[in-house]
Amino acid sequence: MKKYYSFSTVLVVFLGLLLISGCSKDNPTEPDTTEVSALDKPYGGYSTSDELPAFGLSELSEDFQDDQVVNDAVASEPSFISAVDSQRVNAYFIRIVWGLLEFDSTATTVYDWSGSASVNRGVLGVMRAIRFEPGDRILLPRPDSKIVEWISHTMVSFDGISLVILDRDSTETAGEFSFNTGMYSRTFSFDELDSLEMVETLPSGQQFSIVAYNRQVIPLGGGFFDGKWIKSEDRDGGRFRGRWINRLGTIAGHLQGIWGINNQGMKVFHGKYILMNGQFGGLISGLWGYRDNDATKGWMSGRWVNRNLTKIGELHGHWKVNPDNERHGFFHGQWKRTRP
Repeated sequence: MKKYYSFSTVLVVFLGLLLISGCSKDNPTEPDTTEVSALDKPYGGYSTSDELPAFGLSELSEDFQDDQVVNDAVASEPSFISAVDSQRVNAYFIRIVWGLLEFDSTATTVYDWSGSASVNRGVLGVMRAIRFEPGDRILLPRPDSKIVEWISHTMVSFDGISLVILDRDSTETAGEFSFNTGMYSRTFSFDELDSLEMVETLPSGQQFSIVAYNRQVIPLGGGFFDGKWIKSEDRDGGRFRGRWINRLGTIAGHLQGIWGINNQGMKVFHGKYILMNGQFGGLISGLWGYRDNDATKGWMSGRWVNRNLTKIGELHGHWKVNPDNERHGFFHGQWKRTRP
């Protein structure tokens, strides 16, 4: 089951226009003060220059830091580490978050997301614990390399976990990955994990979001991104800010941008990502849309380019805003490099 949105004819035309129009390095680092006009500029008017770390924004440097390293004996074994870097071992990289993904400081109900993740074949390595608070933890040591268990409680925000599956199993058994908690449970086939991005909202208002990919599908490298997807109060559009994350769940940089409807009536987004030291990483542009005719959730799909404005990768993801406060929102997705 593929969860990527394919590049439609509209997207191809849109990206073609970006190539034709280009982007001058003399453009200001930030878009014009009027976001609507910036949406019509190539790459939103963002430049290819280097920046201050985290764009010089305390919001990014303080709210979007790295996640907790997990001292997992399984993932620390030399054989596991070498296999992660090997192209000869089948590997799946997974990032899962659960809870109140839009963040709401007024929330007062605590939800118990304690549970486990497991595979029926291969080895499951734990890379990062995402936003775990004191008292919540990954249960270590692990008695079984196929299972990881945790204690997690959420209230105003969310928790999560970054995992790697190494599959050296040569049997005919179909691989399966299971997520099990009292709040939500689901089993995915390994085939589903090759290009997966999905989010589900539970009756309680809590959410479950998973992004995963197979290394063989992204041979030149890939990773994840997440952050805040904020809607303007007076129109369909706004801004986004967040983290650029590598395949092992380690933060590799920051990104920011704008989204909305341009003068041609196209739903577009533009942005820029930088490395941790502020060095230019890439310009990103693409299309976004709604899912299930619901204005509070949707998808995004686009490309990223280097300093020469040459396409070097693609990105896909989903976003959601809180229907009670649309300025609280999140986005979560994955990027892949398509050329060196």
